[in-house]
Amino acid sequence: MAKTPIDPETKEAAADGTPSPAKKSILGKILVLGLVLVVVAVECVVAYLSIPASSDSASAASNAAKPPAEHKKGEAEPAGEGDAAANVEVDLKEFSVTIYQPASNSTLRVDFHLHGIVAADNKKEFDRLFELNQSRFREQVMVAVRSAAMADLTDPSLGLIKRTILEKAKHILGKPLLQELVISDYSSLEN
Repeated sequence: MAKTPIDPETKEAAADGTPSPAKKSILGKILVLGLVLVVVAVECVVAYLSIPASSDSASAASNAAKPPAEHKKGEAEPAGEGDAAANVEVDLKEFSVTIYQPASNSTLRVDFHLHGIVAADNKKEFDRLFELNQSRFREQVMVAVRSAAMADLTDPSLGLIKRTILEKAKHILGKPLLQELVISDYSSLEN
């Protein structure tokens, strides 16, 4: 058997107890591999903790798919799980707003029925304040619709108009008694 000649530098490195350059590169690669494995393991743990279990997502999907319980107009809605109080739907009257558009020399007529959602325990106070400020509320609704851009009037959810009316109602009533608005029977006609 033939012996390979030993390099004097390798002999000195072995005598010193320090690893040779070949061992240093292997050791460096092992450290990098270990670091990558630790990072991947931490990411897996974070993903496991943040992604809901299939049973949680299935129950959430089934709850979202259930239609709300039917109730009569003006009657308290049944309180759901975790709801502090039941809500009541109140009639805020019908509106017919005519908007002149000078740019196109046309007139837009917007008709809708406005309903509000109020907490059941605040209904009496809302009714009292609404009766006192009904004309101011009606005017502010009409101003909000007239000042809305055409894109806001054609938005399927009418989100900006609802938010604007809610903000104005809060100032008129002095309290944020209206929790949500529902716009029904919405139609717009351009002449």
